[in-house]
Amino acid sequence: MSHEYMMTIAIPVVNGLVEAAKKAGLPNKFAPLLAILFGLLAALALRNLEQPVTMIIIEGLLIGLSAVGLYSGTRNVLRNRNFQDS
Repeated sequence: MSHEYMMTIAIPVVNGLVEAAKKAGLPNKFAPLLAILFGLLAALALRNLEQPVTMIIIEGLLIGLSAVGLYSGTRNVLRNRNFQDS
């Protein structure tokens, strides 16, 4: 599998790990920090050996922040099930 594909797959995995941590008792306010930490760890684990460290850090931040956005967006949609016409 390509490197880009693996990085894309890491986003829902990080989201799932954060959700599991929240179910285990992690306060909601720490979920974004944990997602970023997991994103950095995923980027480090899936790194391309020719990549500079700065690119690995940027990819990790993107994975973590994307996972936070995935959680937040899904939560907002499910919370507002009564869709209103704008």
